[in-house]
Amino acid sequence: MQFPAEWKDEADLFMADINKRTGLILHPTKCHSVLVVRKNLSLPAEAYSLTVKKEQILIEAAESRGMNYALTTLQQLILSHSDGMLPLLTIRDCPRFSYRGVMLDCSRHFWTLTDLKKTIEQMAFFKLNVLHLHLTDNQAWRLAMDKYPELAVKGTFYEDFPALSYKYYRKSELKELVSYAAVRGVEIVPEVDLPGHCLALLAGFPELSCNGGKFEAYPEEQEFEKRKRTTENMLCIGNPSTLTFAEDVINALIEIFPSPYIHLGGDEVNTGIWEQCAKCMDLYHKKGMKDLHELQDYFTKELSKMVRSKGKIMIGWDEINARSAASPEDMLTIWQKDGKEQQIKALKRGVPVIMCPKDPCYFDFGYARNPTRKVYEWNPIDERIPDWQHHLVKGGQACLWTEFVTTQDCVERLYYPRLCALAEVLWDRSSRKDWDDFRHRLHSFSSQLKKLDINYYKGDTLNRQWFDAENSYPELYLPARIETNIQSIKFYGPEYAFDGRYDTFFSSSFAVGRDNYFSIVLDYPVKIKGIKVLCDDSKDFLSSADLLVSEDGNAFRRVAAFDKQGQLETTLDDCLVKIIKIQVTDKHFCRLTIREIMLDISEN
Repeated sequence: MQFPAEWKDEADLFMADINKRTGLILHPTKCHSVLVVRKNLSLPAEAYSLTVKKEQILIEAAESRGMNYALTTLQQLILSHSDGMLPLLTIRDCPRFSYRGVMLDCSRHFWTLTDLKKTIEQMAFFKLNVLHLHLTDNQAWRLAMDKYPELAVKGTFYEDFPALSYKYYRKSELKELVSYAAVRGVEIVPEVDLPGHCLALLAGFPELSCNGGKFEAYPEEQEFEKRKRTTENMLCIGNPSTLTFAEDVINALIEIFPSPYIHLGGDEVNTGIWEQCAKCMDLYHKKGMKDLHELQDYFTKELSKMVRSKGKIMIGWDEINARSAASPEDMLTIWQKDGKEQQIKALKRGVPVIMCPKDPCYFDFGYARNPTRKVYEWNPIDERIPDWQHHLVKGGQACLWTEFVTTQDCVERLYYPRLCALAEVLWDRSSRKDWDDFRHRLHSFSSQLKKLDINYYKGDTLNRQWFDAENSYPELYLPARIETNIQSIKFYGPEYAFDGRYDTFFSSSFAVGRDNYFSIVLDYPVKIKGIKVLCDDSKDFLSSADLLVSEDGNAFRRVAAFDKQGQLETTLDDCLVKIIKIQVTDKHFCRLTIREIMLDISEN
């Protein structure tokens, strides 16, 4: 392999990867190589040219990123042609968006450096170039800081969960991760969430709260009723020390992460505590504010000035632009709903955005809500956006919040194959999308996913359409009413579990536990030969629950139980049934999604 000396690290990495994945052995050479990489400054940033001839493979790029993408394409070709024969071709390519990201929540559950390196390797193979690490939240403060050595210790301590305690990232570990990612063309963007979601921070610095006292971080494994002061997770904006601390955080992040971006959160901030705080209200009146949310806007603007003064760009969640506190010198990650209205508002003000709306970019939702096809057919730029504003949409990312995600295998199953679809959406510059073609290519690539050691989800039907819950209304399959003590996510109500459609579903807001139930009360008894319950088997399913039936609405009998994969199907002897009841028998560390409760009704 022949390559410019300045790209040695990237070339060495390619040779090691291709050997590990295919068994091919390549050696560096200065002349007469079958694989030649040349620097071509006439090509745009991130662009590359790849030509496969009978005698030689030639790659040209202006910079190391373009070379990385070309070598990745070459790897993909080699893995897809097991006969050892590559097609003769020329590819000239460059990405549609400069920001093609993946967000991973490291606060709610901790991911080791080994886990994170595996994630980086996998995303780099699909030319995703930004890893956004959510380092802090109510659940944990994972960032060790030289100036505040006790903060990460206290912010990751759980009295009732010692095995989960004291897991955080040291400065040297994060620097190692940054270097590891850089060689693979992946930039790491750190996030410290301020001024809300700060219980773990306040566990170490209660003096930054409005009321003082003792605060405790909590793991997601802790019962809701045992979590303390969860509504007091905001910093005291009226305390001058809050801004001093924020600047120390920014300095610590800049020391570790060379990225031009610093993400400082800003989402879901409640103003209730501020209204009762003398310091906050003194600042409120002194600044002539008219709305308590302006306290957050003041904080946002101060942080933005700090970040800009250090030559960086502040990113915040789209709430920081709710009252136009974000400036064109900042950037937004847009997440609420489908993101369209937030995008329009930001671009009108000249504020650049990264699109990661809940639908379809939240991959903590199972494949029922955000299937692969929904991801593939998404357009990050709303059709109402004029051409002259398109440059302000810098790209997009998948977001994986890890309340109920505890293993690397689960991370990969939720990412893939959806990340394959997102990678193409963010890379492909053509306006034409062909789902059938992509579906065929993805099916053919399943063996390569195995070679890449990716634990991908195999149950996505891939060709399924999805429904718009907000603009739909369910009609029950039979005259009945639904009775349940399980709270549903807005719009995804319980009726969707019994509307005769596989593509609609009920979804719960919280994890389900013992004594939760879900019942269908029919208007009149019906003779039933069998019952099948379909959950979202990718993530949010029942593994400890019984199925009960009743003829008269009073006496119930158990007819089946869910298996560990959330499946239930049982036959009945044409018995009359008035009520079908799902009874949860144990605590689940997941939400619940029921696609459909299907009845095989006797014709007699």
